[in-house]
Amino acid sequence: MRTGELEKLIRQCLAKFYARRIAAIESLNLSEVLRRKNPYLFRAKGIGSASEMVSELLAAHVSSSDETIFGSEFFEPICKHASKFIIAAARGSDFVLEADDAYQAISLKSGPNAFNSDQVSKLNDRFREMENSLRATLRTLRKQFVPIMGCAYGKGNLAPQKSRRYFKLAGQEFWERVTGDSAFYLKLVTFMRDDPDKHRPAFTEAWDRAVNRFVRDFTCDFCNDAGEIEWERLVAFNSRRPEPQIARKSSRK
Repeated sequence: MRTGELEKLIRQCLAKFYARRIAAIESLNLSEVLRRKNPYLFRAKGIGSASEMVSELLAAHVSSSDETIFGSEFFEPICKHASKFIIAAARGSDFVLEADDAYQAISLKSGPNAFNSDQVSKLNDRFREMENSLRATLRTLRKQFVPIMGCAYGKGNLAPQKSRRYFKLAGQEFWERVTGDSAFYLKLVTFMRDDPDKHRPAFTEAWDRAVNRFVRDFTCDFCNDAGEIEWERLVAFNSRRPEPQIARKSSRK
């Protein structure tokens, strides 16, 4: 992929990434975030103010959300557009790279964090089902089925083993496998240029608005008149079992 084309693609992907993360934080509400977080942990950390609580909540939520958004809006489209292989139909994997002698099914992940045994088993099953459905076609084409878990960052170049029936490639190894360019993993950050700095102010404004909304709502719902956090009320909101539903008697005429 030519330098100018890659720079343009990176610029487009960054714009979509920022658009989605701004839209995500603009649509957040306090109740949604509080239901997903651990109130005991926040209490154990000694948080005493609504503003500190909100900053912790938003930082934790956005960090998790950003990873997902960045994977779908940056890593995935760049991987597809910059590949040296033909992009084939992909059913059961994120996408497929088709070479002369191989049909490479790729499940794309952001980083190489270890899967637990259940996740490994599920990915094994996905690849096995995909291979079985393509067995006749691949035999005719004389192509080998190559299952790969590709990680956009980190280190790793692991062959299949007994418990993990797929290759695990990460960072430079993965990007070189996909693009044929051993320096591609560095180009991804170099060619961002100053685009992140241009997008940052709009996100900061959205963040500040979210902080103001959350502090207002948190103070109203979970602080007493003296401004102290009422932890029992917060924990009850997060963890109390639902009130039982009382069936209404049908009205008689």
